[in-house]
Amino acid sequence: MFAIERINLIQKYLREHQQVDVKTLRELLNVSEVTIRRDLEKLEQEGFLLRTHGGAILTDSVSLVPTRTGSGTTEYSEIGKIASRLIQEGEFILLLAGNLTRQLARFLFQFSQITVLTNDIVIAGEISATQKNRCVLLGGEVSGQDQAVYGTLTLDDLERFHVDRVFVEVDGVSRDLDLSVTTQEKALLIRSARQRTGELVILCEAEGFYKNAFFSFGKARSGDIMVTDRHVSDEVKQHLFNANIKLFTTIDIYEGTP
Repeated sequence: MFAIERINLIQKYLREHQQVDVKTLRELLNVSEVTIRRDLEKLEQEGFLLRTHGGAILTDSVSLVPTRTGSGTTEYSEIGKIASRLIQEGEFILLLAGNLTRQLARFLFQFSQITVLTNDIVIAGEISATQKNRCVLLGGEVSGQDQAVYGTLTLDDLERFHVDRVFVEVDGVSRDLDLSVTTQEKALLIRSARQRTGELVILCEAEGFYKNAFFSFGKARSGDIMVTDRHVSDEVKQHLFNANIKLFTTIDIYEGTP
C-alpha cells in the first residue's frame, strides 16, 4: 500500500471515529507500528490530528476556546497566571483536566524546558501549538463533554510517570478539608495522580470553599498548596494557615506559612 493510500484511510477512519490507536491502524493497514507513527506524525504536522500516547485524535473535535465565559473568565485567567508562577524551568508537571488548568496552560509560553503530562485534549493542543515545551497526552477513552481522557487505560498509563508537581482543579473544599469533584472518573484520576508527585497544587474558586461536590478523593494535607481568587474569605485564609496549607490568591499573590 502506498503512503498516500494509508494517509487517506487514516483520515477516513478518524473522520468517522474521532480517535484511533496505533494497534487498530496497524491491523487495518497491515504495516509496522513505526510506519503508522510516521504517518501520524505527518498528519499532526499538517494539523489534521493530535497525537496521543498510543494513538491520535481528530483535531476538528478539539476546541482551544475556554469553556467558561462571562464575569468569571477574568478570575479564571488570574488563577491560572498565579499558578504558573509556581513552576520552574526544567520541571515535569501534570495538569489534569479543568477550566482553571486550561487557563494555567495559556501562561506556559514563558517556559521552554518543561514537560507537561495531561489528560486534557485542550491543554495538549495549547502546549503543542507553541512548540516550546514537551507535552505528553495520556491515553484513554475520550469524554466528549470534558474533551479529556479518562478510564482504566488512563489510570494504567499514568503509572508510567512521576512528576515534580500536579495541578488539579477541585469543585469543593469542605470545612474538614475534604477535596471533591463532580465526577467519579475525575476523583479516581486525581487520587492516583497524587501518588505520582512530590507536590499537589489545588486550584479552586473562592465559592468552592466550605462546600462539597459529589465525589471526594481525599483531604488537603499539610504542605499542599491552594490557589484561588480574591473573593476568598478571611475565615478560609485563617483555616488554611492553621492547617499549614499555603494559599496563593489573585489579590495578595501570597498568603500562608512563612
